[in-house]
Amino acid sequence: MSRHAFIPASVAMLLALAACSNDGKVAGGTEAESTIALQVQLADGTPAANARVRVLPDDYLSDGVNDAEWTASDGNGFVEMTAEPGDYAVEVRNVKGSVASGAVLNISLDTNTSKVDTVKLGELSTIEGFVFLGRSAPVIRVAGLDRYVVPDSTGHFVIDSLPLGDFKVNFADTLVNNSVTLEFAPGDTLYVDCTDPESEIKVFKSQDVDSSKFPEKDWSEHAALLSQIEGYAVGTLGAAGVTDSLGNISEAEGEICIVTTTEDYLIVEDTTEVDSAGVAATKAVIAPGSLRDCAYREGPTWVLFKESGTYNLQSPLRLKKDKTFDGRGRDVRIAGMGVLTDGSSNLVFENITFAAPAITVLDTSSRRALSIHNGTHNVWVDHCTFEEYPLVELDVKRGSYGVTISWSRFENAQTGVLFGLAGDIIKETSQNLTAHHNYFAGLSNDGILSHGGELHAYNNFFDGVEKSGVVCSDSARCLVENNIFNNEMPVTLYRWYNEDGSPVDSTVGFVSMKDNLLTAGDALDGDALGYKPDYKYGVDIADADNAWSVKTGSGAR
Repeated sequence: MSRHAFIPASVAMLLALAACSNDGKVAGGTEAESTIALQVQLADGTPAANARVRVLPDDYLSDGVNDAEWTASDGNGFVEMTAEPGDYAVEVRNVKGSVASGAVLNISLDTNTSKVDTVKLGELSTIEGFVFLGRSAPVIRVAGLDRYVVPDSTGHFVIDSLPLGDFKVNFADTLVNNSVTLEFAPGDTLYVDCTDPESEIKVFKSQDVDSSKFPEKDWSEHAALLSQIEGYAVGTLGAAGVTDSLGNISEAEGEICIVTTTEDYLIVEDTTEVDSAGVAATKAVIAPGSLRDCAYREGPTWVLFKESGTYNLQSPLRLKKDKTFDGRGRDVRIAGMGVLTDGSSNLVFENITFAAPAITVLDTSSRRALSIHNGTHNVWVDHCTFEEYPLVELDVKRGSYGVTISWSRFENAQTGVLFGLAGDIIKETSQNLTAHHNYFAGLSNDGILSHGGELHAYNNFFDGVEKSGVVCSDSARCLVENNIFNNEMPVTLYRWYNEDGSPVDSTVGFVSMKDNLLTAGDALDGDALGYKPDYKYGVDIADADNAWSVKTGSGAR
C-alpha cells in the first residue's frame, strides 16, 4: 500500500511550523510513572519476537538527529515500558527474512495507570509529495515519529518505511512563521493549497483520473474525443475528416486500422533476385498490421492499438494526412526514430508516449520525437508523454499553424517545445500555437522556445526548468497567462545577448503576461503588440490546485 501527497505551495506562502519542544520524557522521569505493556504480533497473529518498539510524545518533531531509543520484545512478543502521564505514539518495527512490517499505536496515559494492548504488524507504506521551494529548504516531518526529510532541488520528497496508521505530517520553512498539520489515513492522497497568505490553507483529497477505454470501432468515441479540442487546432477532425487540395477540412468517416504487431519492417526473401549460388536476395517490407502500415494508408484513418507495447521505428515515420493515432486504454510507446509531418495536415495524437530515441548524441542529426513542419496545419497533440530526447522533443516550424498541444508532459531534454526556427534562418510569421495544461520538468534549457509567429500559452506548469519557462524571441508575439512558473526565469524576450550583457534588439520578442503564478523572477510588462487569439477559451486560476492538476493529470493515461 502506498500513499502519495502532492503538495505544491507558493513562495509567498510556504508551509511553516512554529517552534515545538521535543523535551518530552519517556521511561525514567521523576513524575509518577505509568506502564505500557504490549504484545507484538505478526499479521497472522504469530508473536513477533525481537520486534523493535519506540515510544515518543505524539507531538515530537525530529530535529534530524536519530537519538530515540528502541526496546526489543521478548521471545513471546511481549514488551513493557514506563512513561510519565501524557499522549504518546508507539512505533513498532519488525523484520522477518527480507520482509519488513510495522505499526503505530496512539496511547494516552494518566497517573499510575497501565495500558495493556496487542499490536498487529502490517505492510509498510510511503508518503510522496512535492512542495514549491522558497528562500530556504522546507523540512517535512511526521509528528510522533523520528522522520526528518528535506526535499530535493525540484521540491520532491519521499517519506518511506512508514508503519500503518494515521499521521500528522508537518511542513516547515524556517523563514516563514506559519504552520499546518495534515492528518493522513492509510491510502489517502492529499493536496495542500497555500498560495494565498490571506486565506486559510486548504486540504483536498485527490480525485481519480478515469482513463478512456479502448473505443472498439465506435465512431461516437472519436467524436467525443474531438469535442475536447481547444485553441488553434479547433476544426481538426483527424480520421473523421478529409483535407482537400486547398487545405479545407470536411467531414468524412474514414477507415479503422488496428495495429496488431510491434514489428516495423520485416526482412523477406526476394525470389526475383537470385545469385549464382541460388541464394535469394532479401529486402525490407512494411510489416502487415504495424503502426507504419496503418500510418501509410491513403485517406482518413483512425489508428487504434490492439495491445500495449513499444513500437520501435527503424526509420522516421513520415505521416500522411487525415489520421488519428488513438492510444486510449493502452500503453503505447513509440521509440527508435521520430515521427514527422510534411504538409500532412489534419492529425490527432492522443495518449501516446514518445520514449528515448535511437539517436542520442547532442547534435542536429537527432530527430525530434514529433516534428510538425513544412506548412502542416490542424494538429492536436493531447495527453501525450515525451520522456527523453537529446535536444528538442517536439517542434512546430516552417510555417505550420493551427496546432494545439494540451495536457502533455515534456521531460529530460534540453527544450520541450521548439516553436519556429531562428530569425536568421527563416522568418516565421504565419505560424501559431496553443499550449495549455502541459507539464515541463527536467529540461536543461527552456520549456517553450519561440522564434516568431503567435504563441498562446496558458495553464502550463513549468517546474524547475533550468533556464526559461518560455522564450519569446525573433518578433514572436506571445500571450502568456495563468501559468505556474516554478523556475528562476519565467519568460525571456531575446535570443541573443552581447558580450556586455546587453540584448541584441533584432532578436526581441513581444510578450503579454497575465495572472501567472511566479515563484521567482518578475513579470514582464508588454502587450504582445496587441496580439489576442481569435478563439474562445477558458482558463483556470494559476494556483497550487492548478499546479497539482496539471502535474498529476498530464501525459499518457
